Amino acid sequence: MDKALKVLVVLVLVLSIVAVFIEIKLFGQREELKGRNTRLMKGVCELASTFELPSTNADWAVKDAPHVVLKPDNLKQYYKIGDDGKPSKVSSGPGTMDAVLADIKDKADRQFSRLNDTRDDLTSTRGTLAATSNLLVRTEGVLATTSNTLVKTEQDLEIAKQDIAKKTTEIADLNSTVETQKADIEKKVNEIAKLNEKVSDCESKIDAGKRYIAKMEKRLKICEGNFDTNSLPRGIQGQIAVVNTNWNFVVMSILPDSEMIPMTDLTVQRGDKLIGKVRVSEIRKDQQVALGEIIPDLQQLPLAKGDNVFY
Repeated sequence: MDKALKVLVVLVLVLSIVAVFIEIKLFGQREELKGRNTRLMKGVCELASTFELPSTNADWAVKDAPHVVLKPDNLKQYYKIGDDGKPSKVSSGPGTMDAVLADIKDKADRQFSRLNDTRDDLTSTRGTLAATSNLLVRTEGVLATTSNTLVKTEQDLEIAKQDIAKKTTEIADLNSTVETQKADIEKKVNEIAKLNEKVSDCESKIDAGKRYIAKMEKRLKICEGNFDTNSLPRGIQGQIAVVNTNWNFVVMSILPDSEMIPMTDLTVQRGDKLIGKVRVSEIRKDQQVALGEIIPDLQQLPLAKGDNVFY
């Protein structure tokens, strides 16, 4: 038993010495890792400060654009802190160092993309500048030739200016004459317009007078007894050809042997139905038609084309 105890004590002593040795070695490695981690965080923060913040401005060539501001404390949150204030075993997503590094990488990718676009623009610009340089050389040659031509043109221009001054004086005199004539023409035009209005008014009055005279002559003939309504034979006289309800008149096609006379009231019938009555106002024997006025008080149904007309 004593031997086993001694062996156990020796074994514990050896293990203790080994543990102390390992602890000393791990402490050195810990310090080294801590220094590396501190230097790495500082380097990441310095690197992040070289990235520009995304801007809504389409022009990225903005001087003194804002840069990313990253502090070492932003990189110390390896695990996400829960609502209870304690770290949880979540090492990705919002609130962790992984999310901060992902955001920095996204900004770096955007800046790299803008850099490549700038390179493409520079390449295109170099080509444009080369072409512009060649064009400038050719333009200088043309400019020298144009300069010589310009000297001669200036001489011609001086001569032309003298001619223009002379012509300007002549034009001013002509314009003065034209203005005077324009005033006279405008006066005459106004007078003509007034006379045309008077003529138009007189013509309208004459036409109205003619229509009134014709109407009165027709009524006079009726009053004088030229038409005897009792002489009209009874029976069908024709058919309705056109109905105009807006103006309250009809056009009737009359029979060849019809003896229809003006100012006669005719009955309109459709089959065995009484439609209404019309009063004959004008007869045109050569066209076999007659015009009539619809008598509203005696109208039973709307008149239509094809209705028979009786006396």
